Amino acid sequence: MKSLLLLIAACMVFTLKAHAQNEDLSVVPYPRIVNKQTGEFKLPPKIKIILSGQNTSKNRFAAELLKEALASNKVEASVSEGQPEKGSIVLLEYAPGSKLVSKSPAALNEEGYTLQVTKDGISINSTTEKGIFYGVMTLNQLLESSKNNSMQGIEIIDWPDMKMRGISDDISRGQVPTLENFKKTIRFLARYKMNIYMPYLEDMLRFDAYPAIGLNRGALTKEEVKELVAYARNYFIDVIPAFQTLGHYENLLSQDEFLKYAEFPGAASLDVSSDSTYVFLDNLLKEVTSLFPSEYFNMGADETYDVGLGNSRRLVEESSLAQVHLKHYLKVYDMLKKYGKKVMMYGDIILSHPEILKDLPKDITIVDWHYRADESYPSTEVFAKAGHPYLVSPSVWNYPSNFPVNENAIPNIRYITESGLKNGAIGMINSNWGDYGAETYKELNDYGYAWSAQCAWNFKASNEAKFAHDFLSGFYGLNDSRLENLYQTLNSPLNQLVWHELWRHPLLPFRDPSWWEPKVSPVVKINWMESTLPMAKNSIGELKAAASRNQDQLDLLEFIIKMDQWYQGKIKTQFRLQDKLAGKNVDLNSLMGMIDDNINGLNSLKAEFSSLWLRYYKKDNLNMIQDKFDRLISYFQETKQGLSKGSLPQVQIPSDWIYCRINDTTIAKNARFSKTFTLNHKPSSAMLQLLGDTYARLFINGQYVDQVFAKRSLSLLVDYRRIKFLDVARFLKEGENTITVETVNFNPKGFAGFNLMADIKDGDNSSQILSDASWSSQSTDKGLQAQGVTIKRDYPYIFTAPNFETKRTSWMER
Repeated sequence: MKSLLLLIAACMVFTLKAHAQNEDLSVVPYPRIVNKQTGEFKLPPKIKIILSGQNTSKNRFAAELLKEALASNKVEASVSEGQPEKGSIVLLEYAPGSKLVSKSPAALNEEGYTLQVTKDGISINSTTEKGIFYGVMTLNQLLESSKNNSMQGIEIIDWPDMKMRGISDDISRGQVPTLENFKKTIRFLARYKMNIYMPYLEDMLRFDAYPAIGLNRGALTKEEVKELVAYARNYFIDVIPAFQTLGHYENLLSQDEFLKYAEFPGAASLDVSSDSTYVFLDNLLKEVTSLFPSEYFNMGADETYDVGLGNSRRLVEESSLAQVHLKHYLKVYDMLKKYGKKVMMYGDIILSHPEILKDLPKDITIVDWHYRADESYPSTEVFAKAGHPYLVSPSVWNYPSNFPVNENAIPNIRYITESGLKNGAIGMINSNWGDYGAETYKELNDYGYAWSAQCAWNFKASNEAKFAHDFLSGFYGLNDSRLENLYQTLNSPLNQLVWHELWRHPLLPFRDPSWWEPKVSPVVKINWMESTLPMAKNSIGELKAAASRNQDQLDLLEFIIKMDQWYQGKIKTQFRLQDKLAGKNVDLNSLMGMIDDNINGLNSLKAEFSSLWLRYYKKDNLNMIQDKFDRLISYFQETKQGLSKGSLPQVQIPSDWIYCRINDTTIAKNARFSKTFTLNHKPSSAMLQLLGDTYARLFINGQYVDQVFAKRSLSLLVDYRRIKFLDVARFLKEGENTITVETVNFNPKGFAGFNLMADIKDGDNSSQILSDASWSSQSTDKGLQAQGVTIKRDYPYIFTAPNFETKRTSWMER
């Protein structure tokens, strides 16, 4: 015990000394112990890299990476085996169990290393291949920051705080990297000593058993996965699949082929009451587990809010929601054990039902995710006390705006990592998400990824100001304070361009800010942008010319500024449109010119956005973002046309959301509605739009037409399926016609309703059928089947009006 205390005390002294001495050491993550030495080593034009001790193919691979780094410094290196020589770089892997330093912490013998630079050469020592590799990663960064190839004498003793360090990467909602871009991500993670890459998959794998899964979505093929896994292995990165096994199945379950596995029509969760669900799951897991050789498998199972609302309601009534979840977890656990996997799963549902922990297998690793920036995260104590291994999981906050919201991400990463370290977490997984189509380029996450690498490797040395300088100078190969100023400008909350506001119809009032957004008027925001963005934009051109690495990311930053500057024009146009709506005098020609500027700017931004997308990602799913540009362009065009005709177009859908009231206190959860009308002639055309709250089946004159059952989620793909835009002319006839809509709502707090709008033409004559209180309604609730009163209710979200002439559907504003 006495010797252990002396070791701990010595390490603390070394760590404090390192913090004082490494202020001018530009390495991310900062090494744990740094001792400056006298003298320096001048790199010669030619140098030997000598593999000594345990020579392996992976050590040779590390040597080759070092050779490439030296070449960037115009030093020609050769790799050979043998004994250390003066004036060389030695990579020495000792036999397992050897002590690298006289008082060697246990962690030093897993991923740790020592690095020494003396006047006689450079040496990297470790007892593992991984330690040699991480020593090379540190040396490469030192080489990049060296001046005139002179290396300051130094001793580094380094090891990580956390065993598992990495990212989860959502490829299910939009951006699917090209194989080369996947590999670039692997190299990035390895540079910053991260060892986990967790692709979040949902339906983004091609399956032999179910060819329709991932079709036309850019889903990964077996060949792509195998190549990625093999590539990552060389960089000591374990590719762990995050594959859902209960919730977030909306991309699949909103397709007719897979509807039979849904908890209810439109559910995002699987039906846990059906044996066929588990046959389906087992078929999927058999293929996924065979592709990923990692010993770990993340079974997901987060945000499973639909369980118990449909087919499995009886199971919940017979036991509890917690027990139904637990039984499902155990079934999936057994499947994965059958395939030789250690199971991971997300922890949010468990925190909502902590009684699950009592019977959950103790070898399941919990991924404890929280994205708000808090001082502490009590859940880390919950999982620690329950005896489960667990990982903390913050986020880079890339999903709401065109640049990551680092004001939230940086403290979230820092403090959840600290809570994890205090309570025995085995690692940290930093998450990105692609909500609503993944407009934000993944490359912009690198800053947040590297910060999390720093915090998980050496938390005590995690100083954000120093990190910003060291990361940006190393990342771009340029020590220039304008890089930090550029990122600070884009990090500003007042320069954050929220996607929902960008795509919003220009005739609508401004959105109320979300909880994390600054509560300021649009005037304050555009004034701040006008005062800060021009200088940032002007600096980018010079930075591009000076940067020696990752210049392509400066193209992205430049594009973001262009978007922000276009958005200033949109806000100013909206001010004038609001004046017009309020009856104020507005210079019509000036306003029309402003609208033209918006349209021209959007066309230009769309083209550049698409070009940048294709630089990094597969073409698949780009169309959904291009549709966002086109939809906003159409809003401006329709607004201009309305102005030229003397009246602005109706923004919100004119048809009502209608429901069936049974009595003064009850609204039906199952209902049938009908509307009878007369046509003088068989129509030449008839277009109908149907929206459901949440499940609606459409009949015309007794014939089934179609149904809509997809409901709101984070998937942009599903948003398309929430709206049916149908040609129904063939179902209509001269004389009396009846439209019937059968509706169901499975939400415990919801009611069955729908919204319908039809545009019917007969030659030059046209008429519209709208859902409103004139429709008849009948409750079809069990035990409450009775004629009801049709009422209209406000829907929680605004839907824009469709344009039947251009066949543009309504769309939900967020």
